[in-house]
Amino acid sequence: MSSPAPNTPTFTLDAMQFFGRLGREYEQMFARPLASLVGLHVLDCPSGPSSFISELHALGVRAVGVDPLYAESADTLLARGRSDVAHTIAQMRANPAAFADLDLEAYGAAKLHALEAFARHFADERNRGLYVAASLPALPFADRAFDVTLSAHLLFTYSDPSTGGLLTNSPFTPEWHVASVRELMRVTRGELRLYPTTTRWTKPCRHPLAELVERDMRAHGLAVRYEQSSFARGNHANDALNACMVITR
Repeated sequence: MSSPAPNTPTFTLDAMQFFGRLGREYEQMFARPLASLVGLHVLDCPSGPSSFISELHALGVRAVGVDPLYAESADTLLARGRSDVAHTIAQMRANPAAFADLDLEAYGAAKLHALEAFARHFADERNRGLYVAASLPALPFADRAFDVTLSAHLLFTYSDPSTGGLLTNSPFTPEWHVASVRELMRVTRGELRLYPTTTRWTKPCRHPLAELVERDMRAHGLAVRYEQSSFARGNHANDALNACMVITR
């Protein structure tokens, strides 16, 4: 049997998932401790059902989460999250080679923990403007409103499998990616961190849309670098390309 082509997708989804993460996973993805955000105004976009905003607020950090599904009730989001976690973990179990380095039971438990913490905080704080229903590439914030912006598992991740993402028939075109990163930088006065930046191909490489965004940002006079991430993505947890993109003015 011949080996799969280097750009063969290892994992695909047919719909976007409402799938969140814990604060410690944010630290791993973005190579930045939560404590380093104290005293800053932080945007998480998209935030999904993560516990990140609630954990930052427990540290006294001003933080805002954005997701189009925040127009829904806490109960609706909790039910949606539980369903999507179950569906995603089932899909991952059906592709064991792509996630050989993950304990999927522990991985799923962490996602449910994040979801439940999010739902409690969302129900209590949504009316204070901590959770905003909006979507890229148009955000309802003033220019340079945030010191630091974090964005994980939307850009690049949900692109079409042919470009290195995992969403079949993805609506997120190259033009959408460029417009979205420009918008994220519009509302950021400090740094923007994007994760992940590699493809979901049999032989992972820097995502071509990440390279497109990098060229566009540099053309606009912004600095771009990559910082190593320790977040486990499956069987490529130690890949040297496992990094977040950091864009600064």
